[in-house]
Amino acid sequence: MQAPDTATSFWRGERIRLRALSKADAQHWLAFGEDTEAMRTLDLGIGLPRSPGQAEAWAERFADFKNTDEAMIFTIETHAGDYVGSLNLGGVDKRNGTFGTGTRLSREHRGKGYALEAKRIVLRYAFHELRLQKYNLRCLETNAAVIRHAALLGCREEGRLRREVFTDGRFFDVLLFGLTREEFEAKEAERGA
Repeated sequence: MQAPDTATSFWRGERIRLRALSKADAQHWLAFGEDTEAMRTLDLGIGLPRSPGQAEAWAERFADFKNTDEAMIFTIETHAGDYVGSLNLGGVDKRNGTFGTGTRLSREHRGKGYALEAKRIVLRYAFHELRLQKYNLRCLETNAAVIRHAALLGCREEGRLRREVFTDGRFFDVLLFGLTREEFEAKEAERGA
């Protein structure tokens, strides 16, 4: 398969592309639920085990951008079509123009910059197409990957919720980050994007 021309598609980056979540992606959502450490850091605690029925219901609910008022869920894949993970744009407050995202990558694709590339595409969409004006991000104080990710995007630390999450037998602080449209555009210009 020939690599696509990334200059012609808004939804393509240098190494990945974003597409609509499909019902077939339910298997990946179910598999992600087996990754205890990822669930603990991304979902801010451990939930109950998931069933194939729950995975199918989740995919049915969000596949093909159904329920976009709740969340827009994208599948991240390489240009060769290999599944990398998913990214959602949600928590949209249309009145105030704020939003958040969540990213889940399969273990073998973490630490390779795919999430950052996907996030930049979605931030560009949120700021330049949806007219949103501020991105909010939160993570556990121990989530070094997301803290580094926030810095690379140009986010500023805005606060700390002390002892906010109880997991793994103790309380953790939650860090709050924010990024305005202007800050995003300045960081993109700095990158030469």
